[in-house]
Amino acid sequence: METTALATLAMVGSAMAHAVMTLFTKKAKDTLVFRALTMVICAIALSPLAVILPFPDWEVWRFLLLSAVIIWAFNMFLIAAFQRGDMNLVYPVMRGAAPAMAGFFAFIFLQEALSPLAIIGLTIASAAIIAFAWPERNGTPKMTAIGFALCAALMTASYTVVDASGVRAAVNPLQYAVWFFILSAFTLSVTALVRRRGAIIMAARAELSGSLKSAVFNAATYSLALYAYSVAAVAPMAALRETSIVFGAILAAWVLREPFGLRRGVLALVLAGGLALLQLG
Repeated sequence: METTALATLAMVGSAMAHAVMTLFTKKAKDTLVFRALTMVICAIALSPLAVILPFPDWEVWRFLLLSAVIIWAFNMFLIAAFQRGDMNLVYPVMRGAAPAMAGFFAFIFLQEALSPLAIIGLTIASAAIIAFAWPERNGTPKMTAIGFALCAALMTASYTVVDASGVRAAVNPLQYAVWFFILSAFTLSVTALVRRRGAIIMAARAELSGSLKSAVFNAATYSLALYAYSVAAVAPMAALRETSIVFGAILAAWVLREPFGLRRGVLALVLAGGLALLQLG
């Protein structure tokens, strides 16, 4: 019970950090350079651990390499979605569709079973988060933005299962996290250099301040999530992390002046109820 409680607290902390990180990403002018710079800062900060900790063996590397590809795709979809829609539209869809996918993938690949009550809770929580993206009144959602957000959600579900498998094969969560950030920094930096070419230096200077702040929350959300995945079942922890949408909605309303309203407040309560059922199950 103590381990489960610690995992739960770690995942709630991961959710809060993820919402703050996403806010910084949404506010960035050049999202690609911002994300690349954030990963580079994280990689530099953690690089001493790459020397101290044992070098990963192939059992770990096969998950790291697969995760690097999936995380790169996730970032591309995230950037495309944020360029086309508001945070309160994109973020709920992006995060909301992921838990059900993660639960399904964990059942298939990790042989993790969910009780009927947990399945009901997972369904309610996922539906509530997706409902955050629905139009408040007569507005029409931007289908292109939602499409990219759904693709990002698929990548989230995929790397959730891959990283859960990888961190269990690693010596400890830090060993896996260090090389995850190094590989992610490499792939995103190469992409930014290819796409921005001569404008990369100016763009990096403009995004440096926000990237430094975001890097702290990026490292926190990933490391806390890895710890939770290493000691608890993937599907409930993945669903618990999706409470980031509640924190994200509050931040979007407070900082970006995007609407929250009574409807989204009720949805937050429904989401909490679904997660409670998931935990009880």
